[in-house]
Amino acid sequence: MRGLSGLAALRGLLCGARALGPSLLARSCSGGPSWTRERTLVAVKPDGVQRRLVGDVIQRFERRGFKLVGMKMLQVWEGPNVVCTSRAMIGHTNSAKAAPGTIRGDFSTHVSRNVIHASDSVEGAQREIQLWFQSSELVDWADEGHLSSIYAA
Repeated sequence: MRGLSGLAALRGLLCGARALGPSLLARSCSGGPSWTRERTLVAVKPDGVQRRLVGDVIQRFERRGFKLVGMKMLQVWEGPNVVCTSRAMIGHTNSAKAAPGTIRGDFSTHVSRNVIHASDSVEGAQREIQLWFQSSELVDWADEGHLSSIYAA
């Protein structure tokens, strides 16, 4: 963990001086026991919370087959290639360049009000997840090969 400076930097990235909105982290149930488990932190920014888009964001990750494994007003997604896939689902940081069908393409209004943050790499995700979650706060799903479900803490 990077300590308070890392936490402050992440909070600044997510929401500036405003309160943090829900964050998401999940794991895909597709694939068998041989897939490499990857986790990512996805945070719905305050503008997305204010516009009541949290459910829409969660639904898109569930439809992709990722499993929600942690939630505080934060939630965590995990699965094969979840970092790269979530970045593709979310779209370009600049809403003017975000493709239709992506979260930012559909919901973002400006680069500073782009609804969501997602980790940019597996290593970045590990750092960010450690800032927000204790390992005991994350669900370790058994691979059962069925669709994901949301569990609230």
